[in-house]
Amino acid sequence: MNLSAMCRLRGILVIAAWVGLWSVSACASIHPLGAKPEVSPGPTTSALPNILLLTQENKQVRFYDDLVKGKTVLVNFIYTGCEKSCSPTTANLARMHGLLGDRIGRDLVLLSISLDPTVDRPAKLKEYAARFGQFQGWYFLTGNDVDIDGLRRTLGLYDLDAAIDADKTQHAGIVVIGNDVTNRWSSMPALMDPRQLAQTVLRIARNGREVSSF
Repeated sequence: MNLSAMCRLRGILVIAAWVGLWSVSACASIHPLGAKPEVSPGPTTSALPNILLLTQENKQVRFYDDLVKGKTVLVNFIYTGCEKSCSPTTANLARMHGLLGDRIGRDLVLLSISLDPTVDRPAKLKEYAARFGQFQGWYFLTGNDVDIDGLRRTLGLYDLDAAIDADKTQHAGIVVIGNDVTNRWSSMPALMDPRQLAQTVLRIARNGREVSSF
């Protein structure tokens, strides 16, 4: 396991003291402030790459224009061949989706982006997503591997050790949650209690106001 203590957004520190535990088997992480995540100023519109992606329905979308602009988003990176960590992560996000219910849709979306886009084409992603249920507002995305790697780095989800970073089995088990309208962003362990994940998503979507417990 490797402990990564920095995340960068094209040279700009966006989430202070963001600590992630990189693990092949667990894909979990530790937040330095405990259960309550830090909410920090996030990327500017110009910093987010507007790359072309394909959804699990084989629909072309632009990352910023179609998926992020004007919305609150939860972003994570997975790949269908990753059973030990990605499947539990996706199952946990499915539980979180169940708590949020119809609040997910037009203005609140989940984005799971493949780290293995050459293999994970739309049909494969659709099959993978169906294993966990049918969910509105949750996009499983693929595209060009260079573009996706650039996006991952823009969001700060990379290891400073190049050898470890090149090994997708050691990717960080972290979700990034952001509100494009208010420019409020946070990061959390993907395997955190789904109730805490859901509360954080709603808190950021509501510009920091407290939300009721699930």
